[in-house]
Amino acid sequence: MKSIRALKRLTEPSKIRSMLESEHERTGGIFRLAPTWVGRPGIVVPGRRIKLRDDYLSQDVAVNERWLSSVTYADNGVYNAVCPEDHGLSYLVIGEHKIQLKEALESCGDLLLGGERKWNVLPKFFDNWHRIPNHLHPCDDHCAEGLTGKPESYHFPEELNMNRNAYPASPFGVDPTFSDEQILRYLGQYFKGDNRLTDLGNTINLIPGTGWCMPPCTLHAPGSLTTYELQVASDVTCIPESRVNDMVMPPDLIDRDLPVKIKTDGVEAVCRYILSMLRCKNSGNADNFREEYFRPPVRIFDCAEGSQNWVIYRTGRAGEAVNADLYSAKKAMVRSGAALRLNENGAFGAIVLSGHGRVRVSGNEPLPVESASMFPTRDALGGDEFFVSADAAGKFELLCDSIEELHVYQHFASDSNPEAGSIPIPEYMPFG
Repeated sequence: MKSIRALKRLTEPSKIRSMLESEHERTGGIFRLAPTWVGRPGIVVPGRRIKLRDDYLSQDVAVNERWLSSVTYADNGVYNAVCPEDHGLSYLVIGEHKIQLKEALESCGDLLLGGERKWNVLPKFFDNWHRIPNHLHPCDDHCAEGLTGKPESYHFPEELNMNRNAYPASPFGVDPTFSDEQILRYLGQYFKGDNRLTDLGNTINLIPGTGWCMPPCTLHAPGSLTTYELQVASDVTCIPESRVNDMVMPPDLIDRDLPVKIKTDGVEAVCRYILSMLRCKNSGNADNFREEYFRPPVRIFDCAEGSQNWVIYRTGRAGEAVNADLYSAKKAMVRSGAALRLNENGAFGAIVLSGHGRVRVSGNEPLPVESASMFPTRDALGGDEFFVSADAAGKFELLCDSIEELHVYQHFASDSNPEAGSIPIPEYMPFG
C-alpha cells in the first residue's frame, strides 16, 4: 500500500493550479483524497471502528478521529508539540504528488468551488470506547477574539456501528430545574475532584441511522457510537468537566478558547462566563432536545438504481420555520451492478463506507473508489475518499461494481443546499 510520505508535496501556487487544471481535465473534476487521522490527548479511549490499526501519534495522544475534506488545523492545546504541523489537514493525491486541500482552495477556489463559495465545513468521524467529556463549543459571541463559533451536527452511520461500545447514549443540555447557583457549584468543583457535570443534563440513547443537531454553547457528552459529524470549520471548545471515567481532563481545555482565563481572571470569573454560555440565547440547553434537535434521515428519492437520503440537515431548532444552511450531508446508495446519476448544487467531499465501484463524469476517466477494510498506518493511502468540484457535481455518476451496495456519504459546505434548512422532519419509525 502506498504511503503519503512518499509523495512529493506541491506548495507553489502556479504549480498547484497547473496540476489541478490537468487533473480536472482528465477526470472532469473528481479528485482523490488521502485519509486524515487526528489524535486527541488523554480524554478519550479510541473505539477501533474507523479502520486504523494500532498507530498512535505519541504516548500522550491517541487517534480516535478521522477528518474528511479538512482545511482546519486540529488544535490540541499544550499537546500540539507532539502532533504533526499539518495535524487535521487533508491532502489531494494526484499521481506521485500531494497538495494540501487548504492550499488547493486558496490557489484554485474558482476551479474547485465555483464562483465566490467557501469550503467552511469540517466533516469528520469520531470513534470512542466510552463517552467523552461533557463540553460545549462557544458561539461567535463567546469565543476569544479571532476565533469562530462552532455549531455541529451528528449522524451515526449504520456501517460503522455494528458494535455500539460501552456507552451508546449522550447527556444533552441542562435540565431546567437547575438554578444558576446550582450550576456554579458544579463548575466551581472543577479543581477539587470529580465535578459530575453530567448531573446537569438528560441522557438519551443513541440510535444508529439517525442523528442530532447540536447548537453552540450547549453542554453535551457524546456517547460511544461512531459519529459522522459536520461542523463549521472551527476547532474551538470548552471542557468544564473535570474527570471522565477517573481520567483527569487537561486543565488548559476549560478556558483555551474563551476571552477570560483562569490565570489572569480567576476560577470564579471563568465559571461565571461558562454559565453565561449555558444561558446564551444561541444555545439549546433549555430546550426539549428530542423535540428540537433529533434528526432521522429524510428520503430524497428511491429508484431502481439506488436511493439518496438527507442525513444532516436543519441546523437549528425544529420549531423554527427555516434554519440557516450552515452545512449538510447526504447518503447515496447504489445497487449492485447499477449506475446512479446525481445532480448536486455545489462541490462536496465524499467517503465510501460500503462496496466498491467508480465515480465518473461522462466522457472522462473514472475514479475507482472502495470502502476500506483496514489502514495499517496513518501514512497509508486509500481509495475511499474523494472530492467533487462544483462543475462535476452537476453531472456525475456513481457506479457499483461490487455484490454489496455502494454507500457514499456526501458532505457540503454552507449555502450549497438551501432547501436543507426547511425540510419537514419526519416521525422516526423504528424496526425497519
